[in-house]
Amino acid sequence: MRLAEAGLAVRDIDLGGFDAESDHKLAEDFVRTPLVDEALTGRGHLFLGRKGSGKSALFRQLPALSRVAQGPSMLAVTPDDYAWSALKAYREQGLAPEQAHTNAWKFTLAVELASYLIALELSWSEKAFGQAAALKTFIERNFGKQRTRGLLPATSLLKGIESFDLSAFGFGVGLTRKDVQEQALTPALIEVLLSHLEAPLQEYPLLLELDRLDDAWDGTSESQSLLVGLLKASKDINDRFRNVGNKNSTRVLVFLRTDIYDSLRFDDKDKHRPFEQRISWSGEQLTDLVARRLPKNVTFDGIFESGKLRGSTLPVDYLLRRTFLRPREVLQYVDLCLKLAGTSAVEVTKRQLREAEVTFSSWKVDDLKQEYSKALPDFEPLLEALRQQVHRYDTFDQLVELLRKKQPDIVERLGARGSLELLFETSVIGIRLGGAGQTRYKSSDPSLALPTAGTVYIHQGLVKGLNVREARAPAGGGFIPSDEDADITSA
Repeated sequence: MRLAEAGLAVRDIDLGGFDAESDHKLAEDFVRTPLVDEALTGRGHLFLGRKGSGKSALFRQLPALSRVAQGPSMLAVTPDDYAWSALKAYREQGLAPEQAHTNAWKFTLAVELASYLIALELSWSEKAFGQAAALKTFIERNFGKQRTRGLLPATSLLKGIESFDLSAFGFGVGLTRKDVQEQALTPALIEVLLSHLEAPLQEYPLLLELDRLDDAWDGTSESQSLLVGLLKASKDINDRFRNVGNKNSTRVLVFLRTDIYDSLRFDDKDKHRPFEQRISWSGEQLTDLVARRLPKNVTFDGIFESGKLRGSTLPVDYLLRRTFLRPREVLQYVDLCLKLAGTSAVEVTKRQLREAEVTFSSWKVDDLKQEYSKALPDFEPLLEALRQQVHRYDTFDQLVELLRKKQPDIVERLGARGSLELLFETSVIGIRLGGAGQTRYKSSDPSLALPTAGTVYIHQGLVKGLNVREARAPAGGGFIPSDEDADITSA
């Protein structure tokens, strides 16, 4: 239904917030994708998505969705600056930083699981009761009686406390680091904690989810070591407690930005591949997402002027092609259109849709620079090399020639292929094979790999922001324009 047919105007539209933290419509308008079931009952525990792809929305909704599904209780944790600082600074004598950070995370996560369990005051079996009682004593003697939250008390170890009271586990009162080889205390303590969690977690499984892990990311070796340690620690815990006598297993779910994860280099990363869940959206899912935020029965296309733009493109398709298919940016573009239309309008005109594109495209150029500034320092110079150039390159060599002219040092260091891959992996460029068919971008097909040849297109969402001009049709005839060619000609 069209907005006018419903007797409504733009003033009656409330899109909600554009980020999960401020979105008051998140719960009622949440789009349930297959990732929800994977998070609640599947094997996947590493959820990867680009900025604005909905990681935090999924993170925030999972506890309520798990309750509805009568699944495990969920602990949602977002480490603050204090926890990050303590974790990053942790060292163990004789261990590489990566292994020390793995130990630090294991201890921290084990304490978080234990402190949550003992606060529930559940009725345990005899075996679980004994283990839970020991955990309760350990937690209260070392961290106090109030349940730990946000990883804060757990970082006491990492701040350099010299001793722990381990008498709850039969070690003797006041055992100190000096009584044991320092490199052995933490692994020993972790093993004791995890072994005492086995029976309680078999009877009462938990899901512990961590988000906002990019807040303290600065691209340094310490940040990389810290995140690698978290990935290894979460996998070790998940492997240990997977399907221990219960269809619902205790798991640690990690939510992380794709670009940061892909930049991490560590041994055995291939072992984490089976547990990766990359967050992506189709045009249909995003259309549904917007429609849920509109007045009842009003469709996404019902807020736009009827008919197609020049180039035979419907307004909704025109808008979606200028995004990287992420919820936040789609809502931002729609909001720009509504503001241009004005509160009393009953539709967004095609002219207003194109006018909003100018601002939106400028935003996307700036947003991408910020998104990749730490993980990919070569990104911004290569992106800027495309400014005021053309929207299409008929061969890979044409684009490489431009990049080599504008950024010779980067192309020399990364190589021609590496430079193209950087732009391709971030969806700045897409490829059209054989001069026919649709242009394909990584943002719409995460499994896509850069081919060896093809026609290269600059993403339509960046054309206005980079002040890109139309490329001439290649000489010799036989050229079949793509949707991108038609859109830039008509815009």
